[in-house]
Amino acid sequence: MRENIFTIKASSFVFAGIIAIFSVALLSSLVLTTSTPLILITLPLVAYDRAFMFPIFMAIPLAQGAFITDQVDVDTLAESVALATICPLLLYDVLRVKGRMVPARFVIFYVLFGFFILLGLFVYYQHPENYKGLSAGTTHYKALLKSIIKIIKVTFFFLYLKVLINYPISTNLRTLEFSRKITPFTVIILGAYLFFYGRAQSGAAVAGQETLQMGDAHHGAFTSQLCSIGIFLYITLFKPKENLWNKALAALAVFLMFVMIMQMGSRNGLVCFVLVTGIGIYINLKNKRLDYQFLVVLLIGFIGIFAVLYAINSPTIQRAIYVSTVESGGNRWYYWEAGVSALSRNPFLGMGGDESASIAAVSKYAPGLLDDKVMHNSYLEMAVEYGLVGLVFYISFLSVILIWSWRLFNFALSKNDVLLTAPSISYGILMFSALFVSRIWETAIWYNLTMVLALSVQLIYNKYTVKKNINTFSAIQHQLKQSGKAYPY
Repeated sequence: MRENIFTIKASSFVFAGIIAIFSVALLSSLVLTTSTPLILITLPLVAYDRAFMFPIFMAIPLAQGAFITDQVDVDTLAESVALATICPLLLYDVLRVKGRMVPARFVIFYVLFGFFILLGLFVYYQHPENYKGLSAGTTHYKALLKSIIKIIKVTFFFLYLKVLINYPISTNLRTLEFSRKITPFTVIILGAYLFFYGRAQSGAAVAGQETLQMGDAHHGAFTSQLCSIGIFLYITLFKPKENLWNKALAALAVFLMFVMIMQMGSRNGLVCFVLVTGIGIYINLKNKRLDYQFLVVLLIGFIGIFAVLYAINSPTIQRAIYVSTVESGGNRWYYWEAGVSALSRNPFLGMGGDESASIAAVSKYAPGLLDDKVMHNSYLEMAVEYGLVGLVFYISFLSVILIWSWRLFNFALSKNDVLLTAPSISYGILMFSALFVSRIWETAIWYNLTMVLALSVQLIYNKYTVKKNINTFSAIQHQLKQSGKAYPY
């Protein structure tokens, strides 16, 4: 049964020790503003059990903002370095694990992604304005380096998908279970760091209030990703026969997640929190008795009243009110208008496949007092950098993932296995938040979509792709009989 699937290799004491090591490494990385402690534990933990890869690589992007200090991107390659450390293990698994091939319909999308990266690089250098305005010390070859990293990432995640679909299903299920158990510690440590070491920022202050920031991390991207792993907390809270200690940790983590979002001034994070809370409650109440549903909703209603009373004077709500009433929605409109203007002038292939092209578009087409930043919309940014051709491809790719996410989600609910819904929900939240932040290449998205595809191939792929053998003669005969007709022979 499920208990056997999730048996830790040695004992629960070993797993507790691993969580302690992970927690110390995460806290050390945050306090020391370096990814080194997390990088050092990545290889041994993944070598011990591949199921640790997913939760570790969900934590690194969340912590990465704290590694950036004094406006200098000293550690923005943390994710890339972590990927590089486990590449030997991944290649070993590719050679060792034989069996299923990645379905051709998925392979095509990965190949096309590589094609668009190369095409975007070519187009980029046809627009000198992309790199002429770069900051001092930044060469125009940076776009080439970043394109190489993008190709490596796409290749990595393709190989990751290859090994995931050939791992035993128990390994992938154990990955989700480990993520569920590690997530509370990740959120609690991040919350503690924010409140003790967070950077006070007056730029988003309203009526004298200051927001707290996780280093120089973009608060919208950080909080939405925090909400994407928050689904594991709600699964733990409602899980039958779960240890009360684990439920208490999950409740504390949900509370801290909410308070963090309220202190960071992120409207995107607030919407994502409401979204993950609603979905988390829905999946756990579905198929339950009516009296149980009523009591839970009543309790959540009381909690919601206190949450609203706390939130109403928080920096996030006050900032949202101020931006909506005084600034007519904020600067995002100007970024989006700049993106539309750039796209209208370069509609077919865009301005080039690097975020500096989006920054150049803002610099050229946005009001002069606006900071030169990216579009704050992943879909518009994709269009500006790769043109309408690239946007159509990107939307097509996302549509395929969302379709399989929905199918996996429904399958999980039909089997009353809410843990299986987590990758689909996380991916959906991240792509919703992409309407307001730039995150085309964010690894959290790629990890979740890879897990969605792998579980879909293992559990439901044949149901939707294998055509049943039909006896044409019998089928026609049956239809004619149903209509009251008969064969003339």
